[in-house]
Amino acid sequence: MTCFWACFKEQNGNIFRFNTRVYLKPIKKPSLENDICIGAIIGKNPGSAKPSLKNCNMLQPILLDNDKLLPNVRNILISAYNSVKKSFNDNQYIQVLNLFYLCDKSLADAKRKINCIKSDIPVCLSENNNFPFIIYAWGGPNDGLNKYKNRFIDKPLTNNAIWYDYISKETKKNTPGNFDSVKHIQGLKHDKIIPYIAKIIKNSN
Repeated sequence: MTCFWACFKEQNGNIFRFNTRVYLKPIKKPSLENDICIGAIIGKNPGSAKPSLKNCNMLQPILLDNDKLLPNVRNILISAYNSVKKSFNDNQYIQVLNLFYLCDKSLADAKRKINCIKSDIPVCLSENNNFPFIIYAWGGPNDGLNKYKNRFIDKPLTNNAIWYDYISKETKKNTPGNFDSVKHIQGLKHDKIIPYIAKIIKNSN
């Protein structure tokens, strides 16, 4: 059993990761119909994590391959639930969205590869959903990434935005813009965002 699941697809020699789910409890098999999404986080791109199965387009366990982001996200959510003494179920997960979905442990290489794609760049269908909250963790201003942020800026997917401004050292509750100093989740002290997530969880059904 594992907490980390996703769909992987190969296109033009590149691997893309979609519908990435971080479950709060390890599960044997996810359900597309019955599992409950409690929120989302938006990062830059999938890193070094790999598929565990070849030639499989279904949700499958992720081989983390030393990728720390997904376990870090899970720890934040568990801490938020524990802080308000609220239990969580086996079928609850947080959705991981990205500015783009091409897998590569090197962000520089990923940007180079994604910029070479001539056709429409594939995005995750989960971006059509609305979420109880979103943690924005896509980093600060970046000429190579700002254009991908516009999908989420032009069409916010939540009424509860959370992000940490590393310049003002404040946690903010609005959708960040292209040039805001958004802190990446790695290196972010958990106590900067857990109280805000916990408040939303406490008030949820």
